[in-house]
Amino acid sequence: MAAVTFQSLNAQYLAYLMQYPLLTKSATSGVFNGLNETVSSIITNEYKETKICGIKVKHVFSAKLLKMIIYGALIATPISHNMYAVINKIYKPPLTKKQKILQLLTSLSTVTPTISACFVSWISIINNYQRTSCNPIAELRKILFIVKAGLKKGYLPVLKSSLTTSFFALLVAQNFIRPELWVVFFNLVYFCLGTYQNTKLKKLQKQQRLAESEKLKEMEEKEKKN
Repeated sequence: MAAVTFQSLNAQYLAYLMQYPLLTKSATSGVFNGLNETVSSIITNEYKETKICGIKVKHVFSAKLLKMIIYGALIATPISHNMYAVINKIYKPPLTKKQKILQLLTSLSTVTPTISACFVSWISIINNYQRTSCNPIAELRKILFIVKAGLKKGYLPVLKSSLTTSFFALLVAQNFIRPELWVVFFNLVYFCLGTYQNTKLKKLQKQQRLAESEKLKEMEEKEKKN
């Protein structure tokens, strides 16, 4: 019964994917990115506290959660969708074995690095940026500084894990997964990868914030002594 239900849901999902490709991908990515942020927040113990009837309740609902949904639905998905559209125009089926390898290499050398850079930049901004003035130029400089620092520390690890996962996921899909189930399979794979990457970046940036606060304390103590 469960198998029949899953097959019917998958068939319906694929029908929507054929009729509304970008919209369906965006909605799917938004949901998975929301789950990604929720799981990674729980793992890194980043809870929020809200008072309800005088009782403090811990939860993971925050502006970051909404921003991750926005990232998945309105940033990452449109970029990857359009980049893959260009690649598919270059490599039109039927493809030879050599063309399939070239198509894979093209994807790994263009789409994966671009999405990895977008992901690291967005995570860096939502974890570290806080508006402190009404000067748009100063705020833009701050954002660029945060993005640069985030890419410097987090880009290579994210890119390596993305390249490795993308390569092996495609190999598994080609050999063991039915073509009509590829979309569901890749969504699950990238949800797991995104959660791992988000958790790792959160931990790195948490350490960075602690190191910076310790430096500030040391500087304040030195100033007091002087």
